[in-house]
Amino acid sequence: MKTNLVIVEGLSEREKSMTAAMIAEELKKKGKAVICVDNGVQNHSSDNTDYGFSDFEAEWKKVLKRWRSFVTKADKDTIYVLCCNCFWNALCEVKKQFDEDVEESKVYIAEIAEIIKPLKPILIYTDKANVKAAKGNMFDYEDSMQSLVERRVRELQILRELEFDYYTISQDICVEEFAQLCISAGWNTPSIEQMQTAIENSTQSFVIRHKGRAIAMIHWLGDYGMHWFMKEFVVHKDYQGKMIGTLLYRYSENFIKSTMKPGWKACIDLRSAQGKEPFYQKIGFQLLTEQESGSGMEKMIERTVE
Repeated sequence: MKTNLVIVEGLSEREKSMTAAMIAEELKKKGKAVICVDNGVQNHSSDNTDYGFSDFEAEWKKVLKRWRSFVTKADKDTIYVLCCNCFWNALCEVKKQFDEDVEESKVYIAEIAEIIKPLKPILIYTDKANVKAAKGNMFDYEDSMQSLVERRVRELQILRELEFDYYTISQDICVEEFAQLCISAGWNTPSIEQMQTAIENSTQSFVIRHKGRAIAMIHWLGDYGMHWFMKEFVVHKDYQGKMIGTLLYRYSENFIKSTMKPGWKACIDLRSAQGKEPFYQKIGFQLLTEQESGSGMEKMIERTVE
């Protein structure tokens, strides 16, 4: 990632925190100097913690001043990973108190976007189409599902319309995206009906989009107890070597861990494409030999046309 600033946003507090921490850890493994700051930290380097605005315009100037100071003081050799700093306070708190519409909110976020531009920021949005699942530990004023629905729509609309370099991680891959990514990997694709059936019957599917374009996907079968099997895992060739695959896998792994009870262990199995074994070894998989575990086996079956 050629950036000095990664901002993680979305509806779920837990997912944002976990994703920000995971990104910071992976960057550190690559030898990068990283500072990761979670949401709600006092004396944050780039954000206010008190948004009890009585005079919005006056307070907003303070917000922008704080961002300018952050950019000015930022170390050019450090990557800052910030959880929840563009939308949550700057947009949601403002809407709560002043009931700003989308266009007014967009103006405020655009001001922040312009200030942080020298850091070549990347915004990663953990998208939850199912807002009920994303709700988690929200504040009282966001306790209605409709409020979260509106917030998600507003945030994604602003992302699309502003000059952010942004990625979304979500669980709503469509069959056309599935087919396009399979083609990009050089795989033979079955019929649309068969791929749709595969999506609908996967235990979980995750997709990363870059500015709305699907660039990576991963599908899982799991019993939510002891075993998970990784099915299709594809990163578009234009995005390989940019931490996208690692991000998608780690995000999936965090999801699996979130389903486990304390003390549980679960096994993840996969079949690597030829030559991709080093990637899986880097993210923690062990290469099993025939002597250790027996041979991996498969059988393709086909129903003939009657």
